Order: sequence, then structure tokens, then C-alpha cells
Amino acid sequence: MKMQKYTAPDMRSALRKVRSEHGPDALILWTRRTAGVVELTVATDPEAVANAEILTQAARAAGADTVAIPVRSVSRPVAVPPAIIPPAVAGSAAIDSELKSLRHLLETQLAALAWNDLTRRAPVKASLMREFASLGLDRELGASLLESVTSDDELDRARQQVLTAFSGRLLTIDDRWTTRGGVLSLVGSPGSGKSSAVAGIAARWVLRNGPNGAVLVSAGDPRFGAFEQLARLGRLLGIPTYQVEEIEALPALLTRLGEQRLVLVDTGATGSRSDDPSVEERNFATLRSIGSIAAVLPATLQATAARQIAARYARSGVTACIATRLDEAASLGGLLSAVISAALPLVYVTDGTRLPDDLRPARSDELVALAVALQERHGNAADEDLLVSRLEGRLHVAS
Repeated sequence: MKMQKYTAPDMRSALRKVRSEHGPDALILWTRRTAGVVELTVATDPEAVANAEILTQAARAAGADTVAIPVRSVSRPVAVPPAIIPPAVAGSAAIDSELKSLRHLLETQLAALAWNDLTRRAPVKASLMREFASLGLDRELGASLLESVTSDDELDRARQQVLTAFSGRLLTIDDRWTTRGGVLSLVGSPGSGKSSAVAGIAARWVLRNGPNGAVLVSAGDPRFGAFEQLARLGRLLGIPTYQVEEIEALPALLTRLGEQRLVLVDTGATGSRSDDPSVEERNFATLRSIGSIAAVLPATLQATAARQIAARYARSGVTACIATRLDEAASLGGLLSAVISAALPLVYVTDGTRLPDDLRPARSDELVALAVALQERHGNAADEDLLVSRLEGRLHVAS
């Protein structure tokens, strides 16, 4: 079904535009007023007549009058059907719930029609959308990657094109801390692999530069045995290890230590949802004041959680990301979508606990290839309902 939007100062002018271009057989799908203008969305092909009946049935099932209105039936400005105009008790929970149900029904029907139309008009794009959903990419990223694909592209060529574009969206930075040093604080939730990442970076430093000029610091970590674990790593690598009870004590400690080429700070569970916001803000301010912050995100996170956590870290001033536990992941799309959305550059990835071999610099093309390999290995597939729901959020039905 072909849909087209018209805007005009008033409904009469909008209808005049529709009639002049399509005659009386176009179907009005919905209308709304926004920013002082009228928006009129119409279906403009013969196939819409059959589809209009589907929309009408969905609307009536939710208690509304006809929604799809032929232009020939409109002799005056279109009004919202009386069945969905709130009475004097407008704003009540019952009415709001009914309106939301009606909106959902209409958007679901329109999304199904749009998906069927897409598979017919642009099968290459539809196939790629299915693959994106199977990879676990979020809707916004998948839609933006499809913008560069024309409907007449060959599938293999189009797939390579979008995978290249996907790789280009993944920001990475070089392994600067094991080559040039600096102060790097790692933050992450319990079980994220943060301590293993600290160990891997320290081991890479020692292999490249020897133990001199490097220190390890445990800061604000109340976990039992956390400092002892870091101290054992320090003894194994020949690197001095220190501890401060509070993150705010870090600047004073670094002043006492004097010039150091590399300082790795293993923090507590900074950034947890349960943290006091004011304390968390002060902690991040302190970490920013002494150097760089890298967030540790495990690939086993659910997509929604990864997106929320990555966005939160980005707002807190985190400047790099370490993707961990790749060897345990069934899908990478959610994590990669999250770091792209948050504009967090990846610096390292880990896929095991062997040090330092299982920590390596992040490479965007390798991560995209791994995401595809995981999808093929685990047989992840997107059903029709998921694909329709991805279109549903991009359609807006005015209630």
C-alpha cells in the first residue's frame, strides 16, 4: 500500500491538494494538527481499498467509527470519529486506556500492511531487515543502515554494503594505554569482567614495557577479597598495588605516588542503578579529573540493558568501552547497537580468562564478522511478528 502525507494550513486546503493529484478515490488514513498546520495521510493506490476494510474492522473492534475515509465522502473538514471523542470525564484512566488500545490496534494493522508492501516493493531491503533483526540490531540502527540501499541492488552486494556501513559505525581507539601509559579507571557492574580486564591490560603493559613505572589501585571496592585479588596480580606481574576506601581519595594517593607511567584503577560497582546519584556524580567527577574512564560491558547483557547502561556511562563522561565475555555470548547485535547509540569507542575486547592472550584491541570489522558468525552458529532468526513490530514504532496513528 502506497501512503503519502500532505500538509496545509487547514483541512479544506489539504483535501484540495489530494483531490487535485489523486481524484476522489484516495483514502484518508488519519489526520492530525501539529505546529499550526494540518497533516493528512492518505493511501493512493487501488490496493488500499481492500486494506481500508482491515483498518476499519480494527478500529470498530476497539469501539471507533470508520478510520479509512474515501476522499469523495468528505465534504467538510474531517473530525475525529465521535466514538473516540472523550466525554466530559476526559483524562480518566479508562478513556486513556481505550485510546491507547485503539492506537495500538491501528498501528499493528498498518505495520503488517507496511511489511507486506515492503516485501513486495523492495525484497532486498526486506531481506536485510530480517537479517538485522536476527543479528539483534536495534530498530533505529537497522533503519539507518538501510537508507543507503536501493531497492534494485543485488542481495549479496547490498549485504556487503550494509555490513561495511555497520563496521564504519563502530568507533574504536588504539591501544594507547599499553603504549603511551596514562591513568585509566575501569568501571562496571559486578560480574562484568572488570577485574579480568584490568589484569589483561596490566599483563600487556608488562610484556611490552616491563613492570617499572606501573601501579595498580583498588578504589571504593567493598567486595570481600577484592584488594587481595588485585594484590596477587600485582605480585605476579611485579607491579605495586595500593588501595583507597573511597574514590574521592584517589587524587591524594596519586600525588603521594608521584610520576607514574601507567596507573590502572579498579573501581567498585560504579554506575549501578542503586547508587546514590549525588555520590555517583562525585565519583565520576573524581575519575574524570585524574584521567580517562573505560566502561566494561559484558556481551551477555540483554539488548535493552546494554543500551541503557551504555547511555548512562556516556552521560557520566566515560570515554572508552571494553567489551568482555564475547566467548559466552549468543548474539552481539544488542551490545554493538548500544555502543553505537551511545557513541562509545571500543578499545579492548575479551573472550576468555587466559592472560594476556584473551584481551586484545578492538577491531570493528572483526566484531561485525563475529556478530554474523554467532547468528549463523546459534540459528537466531526473526519471526514475522518481530519484523512487523519493528515497523509499528515508525507509524503514528493520531487518536
